[in-house]
Amino acid sequence: MFNPEHLAILKQGVKVWNNWRTEKPNIRPDLRTADLFRFHLKGAFLLGVNLEGASLVAANLEGSILWRANLKKTDLKTANLEEADLFEANLNGADLLKANLKRADLTHATLEQAIHARANLEWAKLWRTDLMVADLYQAKLEKASLYGANLEKADLLEASINRAILLQTRLKGALHLSIKQLSQATTLHKAELDNDLREQVEKDYPNLLKRPEPGNKTVDYIVRHEAVQKMRVGPSESAFRSRLQTT
Repeated sequence: MFNPEHLAILKQGVKVWNNWRTEKPNIRPDLRTADLFRFHLKGAFLLGVNLEGASLVAANLEGSILWRANLKKTDLKTANLEEADLFEANLNGADLLKANLKRADLTHATLEQAIHARANLEWAKLWRTDLMVADLYQAKLEKASLYGANLEKADLLEASINRAILLQTRLKGALHLSIKQLSQATTLHKAELDNDLREQVEKDYPNLLKRPEPGNKTVDYIVRHEAVQKMRVGPSESAFRSRLQTT
């Protein structure tokens, strides 16, 4: 059950909410099961907020900060999460049907058994993201970076992975994954594939399994961001306060 005081503050708007978070950085807001249907939360600082079981259907969370937020079993159907930062967020069992996650950062987030059917994940950053048993039916993963992501037993029926980066991506046991889909990826270097798919790729698209040439945009992208992630073990309280104060 949500904390009535926390919900009342959120209802006063993003500016009031962010100021309150600045003044009370040690409080972990509790918004469990709250009804936030079509709430305007663009740019909201929701670091560590407990939103388990909340309804965020059609909510606008564009550019919001959801570092380590608990979004387990949250209803996010048709929600706008474009460019949202979901570093290490828990989205296990969340419903993201037709949600917009374009350019969202889901690094180290967990989305086991989450529903992403028809969701837009174009250009999304899914570094070492756990998508085990996720439903990605007709999901748009075009140009998304799934470096080290786990898609074991995920359903990729009719999902678009055109120019997606599948470097070291775990795809063993993925459902409805076709050679046609894989052929559209930017790279499959060190990706874990079922034997039959690997054999087909080796036969028809061997270059996808090779390490991209030095200077390749894919390699440059990975190296540059890997260095950042090694430094970013998680958002610090000081960084959080700084971002709030500049809003």
